[in-house]
Amino acid sequence: MSKFRYSIILVIASVYFQPINLVAQNIQNTIDSIQVEIEKIRGAKFKHSVKVAHQSLEDFGKYLDKMLDKQFSENMDKNYGKVVRKLGLYRGPEIKDFKSLAKTVMQSQAAAYYDSASNTFYVVMQDLPKSTLGSIYAHELYHGFQDQYHNLDEYLLSPGQGRLNDDEVLARQAVVEGEATYLMMLWTLKTQFGSIPAPGMLDMAIKMQAELDVKTMLQMLKSSVVPLAQSGNMEKAIKAMDDIPPFMIETMVGTYLKGMGFVFEIQKQGWQKVSELYKNPPVSSEQILHPEKWLTNEFPFKFEWPSFAQKLFSDWKLLESNTVGEIQWRIIFSEHGMSEDGLTAAEGWNGDSFAVFEHKKNSELLLLICSSWDTEKEAKEFKAAYEKLLIVKYPEGNETIKIQSNANDVLIIEGGNKNNIAMLLEFMQQAKKTKSNSP
Repeated sequence: MSKFRYSIILVIASVYFQPINLVAQNIQNTIDSIQVEIEKIRGAKFKHSVKVAHQSLEDFGKYLDKMLDKQFSENMDKNYGKVVRKLGLYRGPEIKDFKSLAKTVMQSQAAAYYDSASNTFYVVMQDLPKSTLGSIYAHELYHGFQDQYHNLDEYLLSPGQGRLNDDEVLARQAVVEGEATYLMMLWTLKTQFGSIPAPGMLDMAIKMQAELDVKTMLQMLKSSVVPLAQSGNMEKAIKAMDDIPPFMIETMVGTYLKGMGFVFEIQKQGWQKVSELYKNPPVSSEQILHPEKWLTNEFPFKFEWPSFAQKLFSDWKLLESNTVGEIQWRIIFSEHGMSEDGLTAAEGWNGDSFAVFEHKKNSELLLLICSSWDTEKEAKEFKAAYEKLLIVKYPEGNETIKIQSNANDVLIIEGGNKNNIAMLLEFMQQAKKTKSNSP
C-alpha cells in the first residue's frame, strides 16, 4: 500500500544537514552553481540545465489533484482505509478519503518537487533557512539528472504497465529517492567541509540514519538538538506529522533513508553500478534492506492466486490483492507495539501475496495471505511472532483465525466463516508460486 510519492521530505534536510553558507542574488545562478558541483561529485554531466521556480501552496494543490487522480482509481480511494486496517498497517480510525489525506500529507511535508514534464523543480516551502534550501536544491536537481538519463516517469509512475506489485514499486522509489538523498548528503558535506569524507567514515552515519525510526526522528526534531526545526514552515511540518498515520510516514521516510543506505552500498562498486539499478531494478524492499540480495540476484517468490470467480467467494467482493513485503511487515509489527519482534520475524521474508475481501451483505472483512520464508525455521519464527501479534490485533478474540505452516510457507486466514476454513486453505494451496529471474 505504497502507491504515492513526492520528491523531498522536509524533515530529512532539517535533521541531518547543518548550516552552510549559501548566498545568491539570483536563484537560477545558485542552481547552476550547485549543478556544476553535482557533476563533479557524480562524474557525469547533466544533458541540459534544470529549471527552478517557486510555486504557491494553492498551485501545488492543483498539481497534486491531477497526480492523485492519475495514480488512484475511485475504487482504490474508497477501499484504502479498510485494506490498511485489515492488514494491520494502521490501527487508528478508518481512513475514509485517502486522496484527501494524501494531499494533506504532501502539502504539509513537501518542501519541493521535481516535475519531469516541464524539466523544472518547484520550491513550495520558501520560508526556510538558506542552509536547508541548499540541500533541497541539490536533491531536486539530482532528480533532474536521474530523469535525463533514466526517464523517471517510466521508472516510477507507470512501470511495467501496472504489472508491478506495491513492494516492487516501493523498491524503485527507494532507488530514486535514496540516490538523490545520498547525493544531497555528499554535496552538503563537500560544501561544508571542502571535501567528501572517506566511505569508511560515511558508513556508520548512513547506517544509523537508515535504521532511524519515525518516533526517534520526531523526538530529535522536537528537541533543541535540531534548532532549525523550530522556525517557519518546518515547525508547521513537524506539528502536522502528529496527525499523519505512522505507517505512511514510516514508508515514505524509508524510501529516503533506507534507500540511501542501499545506494551507498551499491555505490561502493562505482557510479556505473548505481546506474545498473535503472536497467535491472531491485524487485523487493527486501533487496533494499539487504543490498547483497540485489548484488547476487536473489529474488523472492511470487504468488499468483487462482481465480476468485468461484462459489467460495460468491458472497465476497475483492477490495485489493497485492504484496506486503519486508519493510511493511516490519511496520505491521511496529504498529502493534512489537518492533523488535518484527525485525526478526520479517528478516526471513521470501515473498508473499495478500487478498482483502468485503462481505457483500454485512461489510465483514476477510484477509488471506500466502507467504514464503527463506528456511523452515524462519517460517516457524514468523508464525510464532505473528500469533503473538494477532492477540493484540484482535483483543476480543472473536475473529476467525487460521495460521498454517507447510515447510517454508505460512498461510494466514483472518475473518470469514469458520465452516469455510478448510476450503479456503485448499484454495490458497493452489496459488502458483514461482521465482522469476527478472523484475
